[in-house]
Amino acid sequence: MPKFTPRAKVQQYFARMTRVERAVLVLLCIFAVKFLFSTVARFLPVLQTVDMLGSGRHPVDVWLLLLCCTAVLGTFCLYRRALRAVGMRLTRFDGAVLGICCVLSAAFYLHAMLGRQSLYLWDNATYYNLQVRLESNFADGVFMGVGSTIYKTWFNDYAPFVINILLEPFFMFTTRTANTFAILCALLIPSLVYFSALVLLGVLRRQLAPKSPRLFTALGMIFVLLMPLLHVALYRGMPDLLGVAFAFMLMALLTGYHFEAPAPARLVSLTTFTGLLILTRRSYMFTVVTIFLFYGIYVLVRALRGRNRGALVRFVQFAVASLLCVGLPLAPMFWRIVRADYSDRYATYQTGGFLSELSNQRVYLGYFLLVVLVLGALYGLYKNGTRFLSVLSAAGSLVTILLVTRVQNMDDHQSLAVAPFYLLGFFLCALAVANLPRRWMQAVPSAVLGGMCVLNFGACSQLLPPRYIPTEVYSGLYFYVDNVREDMDGIAQVNDWLRENCSGENSAYMICHGVVYSADVFRAAALPDESIRTILAYGAVNPGNDAFPKELFTAQAVLTCTPFDPSNHTEKINNAFLENQETYQPFEVAATFDMGNGYTITAYRRVKAPTVEELDTYRRWLAEEDAQFPYNFSAVWDQLETAFANNG
Repeated sequence: MPKFTPRAKVQQYFARMTRVERAVLVLLCIFAVKFLFSTVARFLPVLQTVDMLGSGRHPVDVWLLLLCCTAVLGTFCLYRRALRAVGMRLTRFDGAVLGICCVLSAAFYLHAMLGRQSLYLWDNATYYNLQVRLESNFADGVFMGVGSTIYKTWFNDYAPFVINILLEPFFMFTTRTANTFAILCALLIPSLVYFSALVLLGVLRRQLAPKSPRLFTALGMIFVLLMPLLHVALYRGMPDLLGVAFAFMLMALLTGYHFEAPAPARLVSLTTFTGLLILTRRSYMFTVVTIFLFYGIYVLVRALRGRNRGALVRFVQFAVASLLCVGLPLAPMFWRIVRADYSDRYATYQTGGFLSELSNQRVYLGYFLLVVLVLGALYGLYKNGTRFLSVLSAAGSLVTILLVTRVQNMDDHQSLAVAPFYLLGFFLCALAVANLPRRWMQAVPSAVLGGMCVLNFGACSQLLPPRYIPTEVYSGLYFYVDNVREDMDGIAQVNDWLRENCSGENSAYMICHGVVYSADVFRAAALPDESIRTILAYGAVNPGNDAFPKELFTAQAVLTCTPFDPSNHTEKINNAFLENQETYQPFEVAATFDMGNGYTITAYRRVKAPTVEELDTYRRWLAEEDAQFPYNFSAVWDQLETAFANNG
């Protein structure tokens, strides 16, 4: 018997790898060597010139491209390994269904997005901003790129690391505008979601053996293709949908496996998809918790009833290994989440609680899809062999909503954390139809369900008028983006003035933060030129999460609009600013801009040193917010007052 050595074990694993997997390993090694060199160059200036070779947009960042291509190839290898682990082979029929879904989806998004003239703002712009920022970070070198990416993944609330990395190899070869980013997301991400849904349907098809497997697959894919909740956020440029693909793969890998036999490839795939799902967007952590909570209880009960000690041991080993592999690298992120009081920080966006959110979800689904979900859950409870899937669908939806509402309410993109559970219930409804005894019995409800899905999606996307059926039956998610703006020339003029009159980081501040005008409007309009994002500070709008803006005292210029465009406490800040201007005249009017839509932007230039009296005005106007969030108000004011005293 040959003696075991670590080298022999490594050679054994390497021999089992495919050529693509070996290529991924080689690319990772090359990038690791480059990262080590970049780290050394960070502390040895003589090496920095060599280190910067290949970095920056000339026309693309070679090292960022290497990392992102490795990630794309690695994801391809992961999917292939997962398919082997579940024993899934797509048939020609599956391929035809997948192709039809991809073509129809691409046609819809191209029709909706090509030539779109609007600004992506608020959450709609966050992902695009982070995509551009990823390139900026790597332009300063691999060490800075990797370091900043890890830091933001650990400590930022918005950290769509996986989305940005997988899109970058395509994004960097475009004009890098917000619209090209949105179009790329709309063309690439749904295809992966459809493929992952097809994998889950294939696994369910093999385990549940419907009488009409093709009908089961086709009807299930119709639900995925035409569910408005899956598309409404992507339509507005938010690619959160990618997480649904990884959630489908988690469900596919867990379905039918009860830890009764070793399955290392399946378990490695499970752990990897878990990490990918968490790093897609943090709201999906609740999806992960719910899936493993219900599945863990199911496996433990099954093992105890069958007195299968081996299954218990393997499950515990997997749980420990997963916590080490996923939990340790992301420990700072989890620790920050545990320590943060999100219900306090996001109190502005948290209203109504759990029962109110259930009502919102009913609106998001509409009565048609809600009835489909209920029918699927009831059929799953009735049929032997699908009861766990039914409980996971119904109870999993409720638990996920309960967990998310501990943080904030669920808009359409946060609701994607629940979408996999909804769709599982829809798949059970498709199973009920596919198991009907006669073909005509299958054909009639299939036609009704398919037709209603088309009408529902058509009404929400505004491709079809919502006629003949009460609007409450349809999903209450209507696809829209901001109207075409007629003030782009005015926005460009304001940005030009900022470039000419302000220098340095956060040297300008805009008070208004409403629907029409905010700092986001001017920062987003300038991208991919990042100069305005450097000059114009991010506007404070959420009193629980955004600290009082010091820039009101430190910036060279402060901007506001008339009539004022308010949100939350920004109107109080504006009133305090205008009172100070009337009483103490710390600013002079430097420029005014008629935006051509009834609004005027006024730029004020500071001409007097800030004083405690100015600060006291803000204390008085924002006393209510300070009482609720002293760490964002009094703490900042006290620092400013100390600074004023030190400056004489």
